[in-house]
Amino acid sequence: MTTSLSWLRAEIQERILNKLEPIKLSPKRILLEPDFSGLNRRAFIRRFPGAQVDSIADSQIQGATPFRIKLQQALSRILPNSGRLLDQGIPADASYDLILSNLSLQSRSNPGAWLANCHQHLTEGGLISFAYLGPDTGKELRNANLEAGHLQALPGALDMHDIGDALVQNRYSDPVMDMEYLYLEYETEQALYKDGLALGLISPDAQLDRLCAPSPLKLTLEIVYGHAWVLAKNRSSGDTKTAYIRVDAIKRK
Repeated sequence: MTTSLSWLRAEIQERILNKLEPIKLSPKRILLEPDFSGLNRRAFIRRFPGAQVDSIADSQIQGATPFRIKLQQALSRILPNSGRLLDQGIPADASYDLILSNLSLQSRSNPGAWLANCHQHLTEGGLISFAYLGPDTGKELRNANLEAGHLQALPGALDMHDIGDALVQNRYSDPVMDMEYLYLEYETEQALYKDGLALGLISPDAQLDRLCAPSPLKLTLEIVYGHAWVLAKNRSSGDTKTAYIRVDAIKRK
């Protein structure tokens, strides 16, 4: 995803923060994936003052020069509570109270492996929260280009029920999944194709004059949201008979 859709990143960031608002959470260590050039970090420093905020470098930074990475890492050390900018993934000894992923999961070929890795790095009582592009994203392009030779699938754009099952399989508790549709309308075919490339729906080597534009000129975005807790982390993975419920989830009738 490129900077042409930075507004979408910001919009989904705001919606994730709104969904976290009613959740009782006071994290001391937060991991954001990816960084989006500081967008996430700034928002979370305001939302959780005093927390250490680490972030995974986004794909653009990872593809940039080492000097740019070092510059951003130096700037992150200057900002209060900004934590570290990680360009080599999560350190083996790192632990977090909150891990958040914003429009990244759909680009992973194995979302279950990512969820398992996050579980290892979340503390007892920690929370994972994410938003990603679901399988209906860009369905207009697929319908208009039935041969689909120049289109590409989002590898991790799984149905929200599949991701919910993956959360349970990886020993997360109280998973919550929901989704919504956003609709992008365009005045020109070029603008639509530009966003299609940015979203990863169109192959980078595709000849745009060989693609059929959908009519009307619009794209559907399926935004899937999810969060789940890490509870009873040290229990045996073979224990399937015990249910764990957070204290704040127990209510009188």
